[in-house]
Amino acid sequence: MVAQDDSFIEGYAAAILDREFALHEVHLEVKDGIVMLQAWDLQGRDKDKVVAALSRIKGVRDVRVTEAPSAPDRIRVTGEGWQVFPQERIVPPLLADPRTPQFSLAYQRYTRSDFPKLRDVGAISLGEEFNVLQYGSSGVGRFNLGIEPAIFAIFNLDALSHDLVNADYRIGLPLEYRRGPLEVKLTTFHQSSHLGDEFLLDTPTQRINLSYEGVDLKSAVELGDFRFYAGGSHLVDRDPSNLKPWAAQQGAEWISTATFISDALAPLVAVDVQEREETRWRASVSVRAGVELVNPEETRRRIQFLLEFYRGYDLNGQFYRERANWLGFGLHVSF
Repeated sequence: MVAQDDSFIEGYAAAILDREFALHEVHLEVKDGIVMLQAWDLQGRDKDKVVAALSRIKGVRDVRVTEAPSAPDRIRVTGEGWQVFPQERIVPPLLADPRTPQFSLAYQRYTRSDFPKLRDVGAISLGEEFNVLQYGSSGVGRFNLGIEPAIFAIFNLDALSHDLVNADYRIGLPLEYRRGPLEVKLTTFHQSSHLGDEFLLDTPTQRINLSYEGVDLKSAVELGDFRFYAGGSHLVDRDPSNLKPWAAQQGAEWISTATFISDALAPLVAVDVQEREETRWRASVSVRAGVELVNPEETRRRIQFLLEFYRGYDLNGQFYRERANWLGFGLHVSF
């Protein structure tokens, strides 16, 4: 429940203030994930550092330091009622999912590539979740409707002109729900795949006109520094028509509350596992580990520097029946 989640945040925040800043008696209040403090309680302390430390607590949506006490009925909680084009993201992106809509640039060294034969690959993604409408209530939780456009492309860096090999175009309409540590996300989506012209000229292949629409459902729970999720998807319209429709996905993430560089840098590790009916439910595993740089006052905006490992079936376009293993590193940006 939200109240229970707020109680957990309040206890965690009090422990941080006591242990890290020797603040033993403060006017601390938490409501719907918003931490409220009084400025005079922080005298002699670095306010920005206090805000940064408390912002790292899982479930905290905002940290507010007021200059004077506010009457309870005048406290404005941004999560209540309807909001148009809200900035806050109520369901965070999946850190290790190679198909998370975000802006990223990565180098991948393929140790196995059945087809096409690749070794040094540049991978980019251009995507983001744009919130359209959000509703929040302390009694029922929060809902969010958004749009997720994305492009995923890979380039053969060993080719003379760094040929585009494949580009996947995806558009999703996510409906999200969150209450306390529980998250649910239902996405209807369309995806189509296209091979690069230079790749087709250099590599004779039988092109498949791959496109489909589908529905994806995932749920997640946050437990302290950890986040666990699971779900599945079903393709409702597909070309080719013999493409099997079902897929499953599970994963776990850890973002440390132990931070560095003025509490703006934190280590993280994430694992994502996917199984598809088309490849006889054999698992494809993605692992990412590194650090993220975040502005505590703009928590949606963050940069991640991640090492990557992937072993399984190719996620790029019509190569979905081929095996692909790689090691790499990438830069990932959220706005």
